[in-house]
Amino acid sequence: MEQVIAYLKQTYNPLSILVYGSFADGSHSANSDFDALVISESHPPFHDVSFVNGIQLDVFVYPRSCFEADVNYENFIQLFDCRIAADTEDIGRKLKDGVLFYLAGLPKKSPDEIRSDTAWCRKMLLRTRRGDAEGMFRWHWLLVDSLEIFCGMAGHPYFGPKKSLRWMKQEHPEAYTLYTDALTHFEFQAAERWVDFLEQSLDSFLRICEKNA
Repeated sequence: MEQVIAYLKQTYNPLSILVYGSFADGSHSANSDFDALVISESHPPFHDVSFVNGIQLDVFVYPRSCFEADVNYENFIQLFDCRIAADTEDIGRKLKDGVLFYLAGLPKKSPDEIRSDTAWCRKMLLRTRRGDAEGMFRWHWLLVDSLEIFCGMAGHPYFGPKKSLRWMKQEHPEAYTLYTDALTHFEFQAAERWVDFLEQSLDSFLRICEKNA
């Protein structure tokens, strides 16, 4: 990573470098992109996808002017757990703090939304029994969307599959076991056990939701 940081400093003379994704949390592999946001003095917005020492960059460059007025923090939520690799004028830290403040203020799902999402999972599960192409599509749809639905039930923001699965494994190991079983064992019973768990967990999550309302 040091070579990439050196390249970014030499190329953009940055005020801030905020690294996120797998290179920030140490989970990168040989095929991982290097995700980062660079704040420069005046470089126009640019997406750098070049290679540095065999590492594919996925770096977004912005001029500081983009962060001097009202910032739409929703566009930068990937920075919530970023690593600040350079920050000469504290712009990067303020951006990260703004993202965290934005996330803390996001509304939680209402009890009615949670009930509706859980009912949708059961409906999708039953429709997979068709056994045709549409049924198989709904099977995959159920497995993909139910991860985000579970995050919503638990009042946790959804940050994509990698971070959400890691959070689920740490905080909700039973849910993680059932969900990964449904993913890896392509059979109706495994998916049904996962949906059963969502329904059985509904009341406890609703009590938490209503308590925090």
